[in-house]
Amino acid sequence: MMFTKSIIAAVLGASMANAHMIMSNPVPYSKDSLNNSPLAADGSDFPCKLRDNTFDVTKENIIAQGGSQELTFEGSAVHGGGSCQISLTTDRQPTKNSEWKVIKSFEGGCPANAEGNLPGNDNSKFSFDMPEDIEAGKYTLAWTWFNRIGNREMYMNCAPVTVTSGSKKRTPDEIKIIEKRSSNYPPMFVANVNGCTTKEGVDIRFPQPGDNVQYLGEKANLAADGSEACSGTPSFGGSGDSGSGSSGSGSGSGSGSGSSAEPTSAPTSSAAPDPAPAPTQTSAPVIPQPVPSSTQPAPAPSASSDGSSGTSSGAGTLSGPCSPEGQWNCIGGSSFQRCAGGQWTPAQQLAAGTKCDGGLSSELSVSASKRAVEISKLRFRKRTIGDSNHA
Repeated sequence: MMFTKSIIAAVLGASMANAHMIMSNPVPYSKDSLNNSPLAADGSDFPCKLRDNTFDVTKENIIAQGGSQELTFEGSAVHGGGSCQISLTTDRQPTKNSEWKVIKSFEGGCPANAEGNLPGNDNSKFSFDMPEDIEAGKYTLAWTWFNRIGNREMYMNCAPVTVTSGSKKRTPDEIKIIEKRSSNYPPMFVANVNGCTTKEGVDIRFPQPGDNVQYLGEKANLAADGSEACSGTPSFGGSGDSGSGSSGSGSGSGSGSGSSAEPTSAPTSSAAPDPAPAPTQTSAPVIPQPVPSSTQPAPAPSASSDGSSGTSSGAGTLSGPCSPEGQWNCIGGSSFQRCAGGQWTPAQQLAAGTKCDGGLSSELSVSASKRAVEISKLRFRKRTIGDSNHA
């Protein structure tokens, strides 16, 4: 029997589509009808592959505060692995306007550590911990994945989750520590569906990975520290515009398969606080949101007498080489940038209702303004941060 090229291509295309990855645990919404393809390139089915009956609950996933949850997948087209995130929103029927908070990032080796695709179903197992300071209640959990090899795609599956109170009883001192600190769960990274495109051939570093980061891939595949996670101006999602690479202090739970320490040959930067600093108030996390350069607020004049370097692209906004490493630049009280990898990062806008102290400094002081409003529906409180495992 003669097979035409079009028939062969159709068969191979169908085979690859059937092999695409899908989250199997936690059990996603409408699992029996959920297809395993990536999100549409135009972002029309973001988030969670929106479609009819997307949010039917197949199984309610119960996770206790501080409890460990297994993360598994079905499929074989792992596209050389890549980088994944686990995020939460209080919206049980998420939309493009939903606010997602990252609770764990896997940079490399997710959903598998492979050179290409696997010959059979992926048997890789991962895990993540539900932070103890997440309030008990109903949430939507998202698994997002940016593949290393192949078309520039974003995969996203969502699952219904109920967080229950943990069995651990906190001492009065532990309660005081949690209540005095404000948590900093960064926004979920979005790319390849919004005009900002990831680079092929590398395991990307998330611009804002959060405190809990795990490295599972080959060290040679990990993007250089300080490199851009994607190029282009995002039409939605926000976090894709940051070129500061991964940063932050890690809580380092080390859960899941593989080592939680960064590959030794990957470039590292000097230890420094997360570029999205926690404010002094205890009501809600402050997550600075990057804005396109054309809409950045008019910054205040900056000083250079303390030895910092760089050229000004506007009153107070610096660009080019910089020193010392880790220095902050508060611009007009409403946006900021940092000296990272020897270069000034693009300016990022602070969250509504917050302000920073103007000028250059070794620490960025962020506080609530008089008209501060609640910017998070998750009502997170600060978890106790352990040793860092992040560059």
